[in-house]
Amino acid sequence: MRPLHGLVLLGALAGFAAAAPGHTIAQEPGGIFPFEYRRLDLDNGLRAYLIHAGAPGQIAYLSVVRTGARDEVEPGRTGYAHFFEHMMFRGTKKYPNYDGVTEKLGAFRNANTSNDRTAFYMVASSEYLEQIMDLESDRFMNLDYSEEGFRTEAGAILGEYQQGAYSAYSILDRTIRETAFTKHTYRHSTIGLEADVRGMPEGYEYSRSFFHRFYRPENVVLVIVGDVDFDLTEALVHQYYDAWEPGYQAPDIPVEPEQTAKRTASVKYPGRTLPMVSYNWKAPAWSPTDKTAVATEVLGAVAFGPNSDIYRKLVIQERRLQNLGAGFGLDRDPTLVSLDAMVADPADIPAVKQELEGAVAKARDELVDEKLLADTKSAMKYGFLMRLETAQNVAFSLIAPIVDTGTIEAVNDYYATLESLTTEDIRDAARAVLVDRGLTLVTLQQAERGS
Repeated sequence: MRPLHGLVLLGALAGFAAAAPGHTIAQEPGGIFPFEYRRLDLDNGLRAYLIHAGAPGQIAYLSVVRTGARDEVEPGRTGYAHFFEHMMFRGTKKYPNYDGVTEKLGAFRNANTSNDRTAFYMVASSEYLEQIMDLESDRFMNLDYSEEGFRTEAGAILGEYQQGAYSAYSILDRTIRETAFTKHTYRHSTIGLEADVRGMPEGYEYSRSFFHRFYRPENVVLVIVGDVDFDLTEALVHQYYDAWEPGYQAPDIPVEPEQTAKRTASVKYPGRTLPMVSYNWKAPAWSPTDKTAVATEVLGAVAFGPNSDIYRKLVIQERRLQNLGAGFGLDRDPTLVSLDAMVADPADIPAVKQELEGAVAKARDELVDEKLLADTKSAMKYGFLMRLETAQNVAFSLIAPIVDTGTIEAVNDYYATLESLTTEDIRDAARAVLVDRGLTLVTLQQAERGS
């Protein structure tokens, strides 16, 4: 429902040494991340990472804009980060047909938006590196679109909103956000509030302002992974990005007041659905060095994941739940972690709640099994590494630390913190996070006919 960092994405990227800008960093002795890389810090604020990884003759080209729904602070202007995920494919005066150019290169390209960032990526043959860099740097500096083109895309986004806005999951997600947050911009989803999306066709001038404030080199991290020559690629980065003028304007993100009492909401869904019960607790921001933050991510897996007692009982053995999901990834700012259950029998909701709340109390009161914790940490470190087979996967694996810290070097601290966690640390995290005063409990059920 809410885009969150996966547990394994953060634990596995641990073999980085501290990178001096412009110098090649090999694998640190005893480290996990197996690829050497080079970090560049340009005078205009752009940071770039060049990484040897993936198949010969292929590159993945990733541009991470550290702006997402979180940055939409102006009233009536939600949804613009997601809007630019679309508009960035509109082209420039130099390359008015972006899609046509990338098709000729045989490149696969796409983008996605979340709470904290917008990421654009392309996978192509390494022989086209310079053409891709010319194309990508040009659209980030010189995106060009008419008011007519803007209105057309805004209409398409309204269609996208209408297509997904009335599903049970979307309604549940909106209810959770609007109940849990009173000030912070995590209160609205990535696609935006309906009234704002409907009003977007009138926001042409505002859209230009949004682009010029946020699409600046200080707010972007470039990652080029694959069959790259470091010296040549570094020279190309300077050639194509040095002229990008800085000017990033950081928004004043509202601070969410401390929650002091449990909040509840109930939704009657007009369509067909099984009941859903969602427990959501206020949690800290992601940090590579804060034990509570790292232990909170581990807590979701050990207390409520597929190897936990409650999952085995309610999902596998008794089949009282269609699914049980623990979303315990953290965001750039203090966020929510969630425990979501889809209940097979509506009459069983009270008993299921009792079982889940018992599991929450157990996480606060008892120490997790030593072996389960060790196995979970091992899976976080090595399970992801086994999937680092392509340049694209390597690039994607770096998005989380880039968004939260602006660097990939933070993963070394994260790994050290992860390795140091004890069963007491997991219990302490449960006692700090899984508390009623920070809980938002939302239940969604199918509405009765005629109601």
